[in-house]
Amino acid sequence: MIERPLYLDRLRRLRGTSLAKVLTGMRRAGKSGILRLLEQQLLEEGVVADAILVLDLELMQNERLRDAEALLAHVRERASRAGTTYVMLDEAQQARGIGRVAYALMEEGRYDLYLTGSHARLVERELYDALAGRYVEIPVFPLSFAEYHAAHAVGTAAASPPELFERYLQNGGLPQALLFERDPYALREYLDGVYNTVVRRDVSCGLGKEDPALLDAITRHLMTHVGMPISANGVSRALTSGGSSCSDDTVSLYLRALVEAHAFHRVRRLDLKTGMRLKTQERYYADDLGIRSVLLGAGRPSLQGLLENVIYLELRRRYREVDVGRHYTRHISFVARSGEGREYYQVAPSVLDPALLERSLAPLRAERDHYPKTLLTLDAVGTGSHDGIRHLNAIDWLLA
Repeated sequence: MIERPLYLDRLRRLRGTSLAKVLTGMRRAGKSGILRLLEQQLLEEGVVADAILVLDLELMQNERLRDAEALLAHVRERASRAGTTYVMLDEAQQARGIGRVAYALMEEGRYDLYLTGSHARLVERELYDALAGRYVEIPVFPLSFAEYHAAHAVGTAAASPPELFERYLQNGGLPQALLFERDPYALREYLDGVYNTVVRRDVSCGLGKEDPALLDAITRHLMTHVGMPISANGVSRALTSGGSSCSDDTVSLYLRALVEAHAFHRVRRLDLKTGMRLKTQERYYADDLGIRSVLLGAGRPSLQGLLENVIYLELRRRYREVDVGRHYTRHISFVARSGEGREYYQVAPSVLDPALLERSLAPLRAERDHYPKTLLTLDAVGTGSHDGIRHLNAIDWLLA
């Protein structure tokens, strides 16, 4: 199993609190693996096996437990007679009335509750009202480049970080995909299966039913235009010109369903002058770039878009809020925010050309506040500091 230290550390700090821990993210991103790692950690720390209950509600043998009353009775029956019982419900949205189950268990006070879900409805429709502030949502993303690198950093023939990064852009970071990397055909079949049987299914949950051809066309459009401004009207016009007629409202429904299934992340623009989020010209970043390879084949978005995609996901791992920055006509790739304030990140594949360097630095220089500013590129030379703006190699930053 691949170590996921970021998530285990967050869960460790929340363990034993009166809060339910809710891991959300796209299917196959590694949520189940994190629960197994947590179970292993608890056992190593001396927690007895009988005090740990792990249930995958997507498995056929657990179908009867998708009823709220049956699930609640089963958990109570299996509960430890003394001390805390650690309850881990995988794909919890499969259980009807999971919010009521979670509330009942939390009220009894003898359970440490962990849930995973692959659809936004778990939080938005089930837990928000039922637990009313008594849960913590932890977004789970596919392997970071640091985790991907660590999984490959064994043996004398380990590839260099730049070589691995190129492979990472192509194959993505789904943990199980690593099993197939030596066989391109098997890898493609695995990723194709993830898209066709997993992503499509979760998207259909948000739509009721979907047109597979239209879903593919919209997903391909988003993958092709990763990091570029997107609007429902623009997607509709592009599809219509390609022979797939659909309305703006229909595109909007599909875009929302793809975001709810965690297949894409919608990133709004932050007006740096007013501090308000703008509701137009949003950008969409894929949760996993390996699926992009399946849908687009040999073609791929620009390196700018791919690099931005990787940096965005890494910033989401490190910060709670990430937006695209806009100040009049100038744009900053990302504005990351935490309780300590803002950090600005500008992303470019290369700025060895002095004109490109100045163009990348200008928006950062225009922000005359005291918050940290960083330029991330793939350049191996020329990094350092430009009037207080850090210039770092993106691969080194990802591994730090």
